[in-house]
Amino acid sequence: MKQNLYLFSDSIIKRKDSTLLCEKLLKETNDEEELEEIEEKNLRQEEFFLDPDCIIPSGDKKYIPVESIESIFAFGSIRFNSRFLYFLSQNHIPLHAFNYNGDFAGSFLPAERNVSGTVLIQQSLHYANYNQRLLLAKAFVTAASKISIANLKYHANRGSHVNDEIDYINYMLEYVESASDIQELFGIEGSIKKAYYSAWKHIFCYPVDFNHRTKNPPNNLINALISYGNAIVYSICLNQIYQTRLYPEIGFLHEVGEGKLPLCYDLAEIFKPLFTDRTIFKVINKNMISENEAFKKNGRCLLKESSKRTFVTEFENKLTTTITTPDGKKMSYKRLIKEECYKLIKHLNGEEEYSPFVSKW
Repeated sequence: MKQNLYLFSDSIIKRKDSTLLCEKLLKETNDEEELEEIEEKNLRQEEFFLDPDCIIPSGDKKYIPVESIESIFAFGSIRFNSRFLYFLSQNHIPLHAFNYNGDFAGSFLPAERNVSGTVLIQQSLHYANYNQRLLLAKAFVTAASKISIANLKYHANRGSHVNDEIDYINYMLEYVESASDIQELFGIEGSIKKAYYSAWKHIFCYPVDFNHRTKNPPNNLINALISYGNAIVYSICLNQIYQTRLYPEIGFLHEVGEGKLPLCYDLAEIFKPLFTDRTIFKVINKNMISENEAFKKNGRCLLKESSKRTFVTEFENKLTTTITTPDGKKMSYKRLIKEECYKLIKHLNGEEEYSPFVSKW
């Protein structure tokens, strides 16, 4: 099975025959003590995360079989050349770059992809027809809300006092169906998410500073983890859209615009509660990440590299977990995203109405 490659430290990545070569990039300095500290740090940390089943030679240089990589997530500063990008393109490997704060910066997508003029036309027509667009937008909000409820019910069954929030979200779901436009739908969604996040303080086994969602900038550990995890979810949704005939530039819940990929955000609404939120509950409640693994700078909470690696490890474990879907199929959580893309294509082509995935847990 192909895996995602996560680069955390500053690295040079290039082609070496039929493999990827990752090489540590040391910070330039004339201070001997500072250089020793940097070298010691590099020896202590892994510069990337990859599934342990993939055998990687030890040392400062890592040779990674290209056929084992699905996509690359670069969180550190990376150096590469056009030959390397061509190599990625030949092997259909997307590269996603994130800035120092962990925010999504951009993606390199290989030129060759599945394209369909029919899907493009139908996707555009469904966006232009407000009723058809609203129907799909409601489906995304409903699915995301029901999965959020499933998350809360799981912890309610284990003693967390979140029944009031569950009742409120169920109550607000009744208004989703009657929403007359996208803006009203966003307002309902905002109320649902506010109630959902307010329940988190009852779920965490350890005291953490979190009362509500703050995005720009994230002001505490939990908000930083949410932003970090959601950025990865957006990129993974883009990966799966890229492998189908859909166009990420045309969404339904989120507006079309210059430089935007709204369909990624639409699909991510469903999968953020599945991947990001459940990973956060695990790493906090098992004390795998604590508040001392984050720090504040200029009013923004930033994650340390150790917490990023821990989070990504558990995130990938969730992605590769196999489940049985309501129709009896066995597939990984990652595969679910591609299945959503295929269901959406069938809806656009008039083959069957789109029914998004909803998890009982």
